[in-house]
Amino acid sequence: MENDKGTKTPDFNSLDDRLIGDGLNQAAFSMKTNLDPKDPLENNPYFDQTKEYSKEELEKFKKFFGGK
Repeated sequence: MENDKGTKTPDFNSLDDRLIGDGLNQAAFSMKTNLDPKDPLENNPYFDQTKEYSKEELEKFKKFFGGK
């Protein structure tokens, strides 16, 4: 086993090809209301209607956004 583990790991302070956001200073939450659409695919900006999804992908998406 080599002892030089980590020597190829970049110094995260010198990385300039990515953005690492700061955490929130306060708590955040979201809630579902009776005004939300019943179908999480309807009017959802995170769902690309031009793309074809597998049945598993659609189920995961619906489950994540609280659909049935």
